[in-house]
Amino acid sequence: MATNNTQAVFASADLSLAVTAGVYHDIQHFLFREALLLDHRRFDEWAALLANDVVFRMPARFAREIGLEPPAGVDYFHDDRNAIIAKIKLLQEKMASDGGQRLQATQTRRFITNIIVCPRARDEYCALSYLMLTRSSPGEAPSTVFTAERSDHLRGGPRNMRIVRREIVMDQRNANIDIDMYL
Repeated sequence: MATNNTQAVFASADLSLAVTAGVYHDIQHFLFREALLLDHRRFDEWAALLANDVVFRMPARFAREIGLEPPAGVDYFHDDRNAIIAKIKLLQEKMASDGGQRLQATQTRRFITNIIVCPRARDEYCALSYLMLTRSSPGEAPSTVFTAERSDHLRGGPRNMRIVRREIVMDQRNANIDIDMYL
């Protein structure tokens, strides 16, 4: 299980500290809205949810059950805002190209569950959530399913919430990691 890999965001969070029902609802709504924007490929709107100092990270998974740990700094990706925006632009260009019909026809759905929110500082929160991402291409059955645990550092209030840091720990090892995994 990915739970042991949340030290970056949840290292100092006291999971017994609750937030108000209103704050919890606002963050839950934010995460659900984010998933909808991505599933509907509204990438520019999604990018507006990123803080200027955002960092997305997905550590590489190794065979922990036999004692192999990833060396420090080995990640599938460790991207700042500029790298994320560049990847979005590249994806949009691929989708607009002649060969992009198959990519456009691929459907993704993100299911965000088990959300735990802890206060971090004034107007800053840690949010732990589970992600199930399904991806289906036309003519292919069954869908590909990926699961992960996400640790987010969020900043702001209900109308100006931004993602400051996201760490995604995939449950699958050696998954075919592409842009869908962190967008």
